[in-house]
Amino acid sequence: MRSTALRLTLPLLLLAFCLTLNSCFFLIPTPGEPTPVDPADLGSPMTFEKAGITLHLTDKFKEEQSERGFDAYYTTDYCGVVVLKEPFPLEAGLADIPLEQYIQNVIENNGHTNIEPQTSDGLWYYVNYNNSSYRCVYSYAYKGTDAFYVVQYIINTVDEETLKPIIHDWAKETSVK
Repeated sequence: MRSTALRLTLPLLLLAFCLTLNSCFFLIPTPGEPTPVDPADLGSPMTFEKAGITLHLTDKFKEEQSERGFDAYYTTDYCGVVVLKEPFPLEAGLADIPLEQYIQNVIENNGHTNIEPQTSDGLWYYVNYNNSSYRCVYSYAYKGTDAFYVVQYIINTVDEETLKPIIHDWAKETSVK
């Protein structure tokens, strides 16, 4: 009975989590005629800590109140960043899932059939264009001592080539408890 409940509960929790992730496309304004971001105008390094995660972004980011249930939410004119924390106590056995399997579950539960998880510099992530020609989301997964975290960087595609290595550097500097 317990294994049946586990098989039913885990997908439902992941589905709810993923539905929240899909709503991230609305965090930065829809561009009319987007102007590419100037790398010299990204701001100075700044650290943000909340909900057991430490992010290294820039002083251009401002913490916002989330109306969508994010554990942390930061915005600039060129990027939105959201953090979602999934504590292990939500589901028995969740702590035993490797990070690679967790990110694959997130991708599948979001209904993505053409996205594969990627790994670089010890990080697991995926990129989602969500059928959008103007916006993309870089989603990085982390495993802490008591939770999984997903950090999403939402950017305009016109800025992707400029911001991709910067986002990856920010992701490498991220730490979780």
